[in-house]
Amino acid sequence: MTKSNRTLNRVILFVLGLVAIVVGITIGAGVLPAVRDAVDPYVTIPRSLDVPAASLWIVAVACAVVIVLALLWVFTRGGGGTSVAVRERSGDDAVTINVALVRDIVDHELTGVRDVVGSKVDVFQVRRQRAARIRVAVRRGGDAVAVLDAVDRALEVLDRTLGRSVPVLVHLTGGTRSALAKATTRVS
Repeated sequence: MTKSNRTLNRVILFVLGLVAIVVGITIGAGVLPAVRDAVDPYVTIPRSLDVPAASLWIVAVACAVVIVLALLWVFTRGGGGTSVAVRERSGDDAVTINVALVRDIVDHELTGVRDVVGSKVDVFQVRRQRAARIRVAVRRGGDAVAVLDAVDRALEVLDRTLGRSVPVLVHLTGGTRSALAKATTRVS
């Protein structure tokens, strides 16, 4: 639910990491004798190197361009997460509801459900509209239909509380946390 492509981000990070490793080894081999001795069997690095001043300027400009592009990439990615669940404006007045209220309502409504281990609520800005993502951890072997019914009831309470419906993505999960959770038993 963010604006960036996860695969492209990982490929770019991988390539930048490889470039950083190669540059680090090269710089280290030129400065530190221990690094030079470790790299020497694989790569022959000259002991002294005369580089024209014009070439150094080209390298400096290329590094500056890469740094600026990397900073632009970092500051323009993500952009989806927000702490505001609902914002209503009427003339000069505005009402802002924080995501904490949504979390509290969902947690309160799912407290008594036996197969729910935990829940997490995030709000994202998607196409100029706020949408909530509710992740519910379900106990291993739990009844997913009962959990979905409980989430549906929680969303009805949320809609009544907010006075309008909010687009919601419900994601049921079951992982290590739900596998390690112990079943609650009732003694009558």
